Amino acid sequence: MKIKDFTYRLSSGRSLFQSLNADFLDDKVNVLLGPNGVGKTTLLDFISTVNKREPTYFHGFPNFARIAYQPQSVPFIYEATVFQTMKMVMGVSGFKGRLRHTDLPAELKTIADIKYGELSGGQRRLVMIDAISRLDRELYLFDEPESGLDPKTAKQVMQKIQGINQRGKKVIMTSHQFQNINNDDYHLLFLKAGQIQFSGSPSEFLKKESATSLVDAYIKQDQLL
Repeated sequence: MKIKDFTYRLSSGRSLFQSLNADFLDDKVNVLLGPNGVGKTTLLDFISTVNKREPTYFHGFPNFARIAYQPQSVPFIYEATVFQTMKMVMGVSGFKGRLRHTDLPAELKTIADIKYGELSGGQRRLVMIDAISRLDRELYLFDEPESGLDPKTAKQVMQKIQGINQRGKKVIMTSHQFQNINNDDYHLLFLKAGQIQFSGSPSEFLKKESATSLVDAYIKQDQLL
């Protein structure tokens, strides 16, 4: 999957992407990094076809029917239970199998009959990501899936996302977190000033920036422009 020479301006006239080029790897979890406002979510919107995607610039991406997209905020029926919510998400997405209480992971079994509206933000995110991970899609998109999560839940979320990739599926996500993307099962792409400024593994990112942590490497890269 590639993006080639993609330029895009917002309705305000501000240029968001300038001849942007990006290569996404099939066998790695691709992580878009970069400061707030650089266009990470907008790029996911184009990839998912929420925004119209021109084939001139986007190469090798599946069509919308083969993409699962988890945005940062998912409005839903707060009176439905967790189990009912998962069944609805999977049902409207064309899931053909049967979901049973016994199919749920331990962290969701204990809250399966609680109303979705009574959950914390982190629990809601975990519910949605678990439901999405059960869909049969070619490409999975996650927009800041760790946002607002405690370390334990964030690790569970990343394990689910990594599990999707290990099933042979393609994954692209955005993130501002670093504690769970510090091994070379991840492919990092640093977006700033309308272009991908770095593309490679976490170890390559550390080496390039002569840093001992991804946080330090991120700060150094962010200060370059």
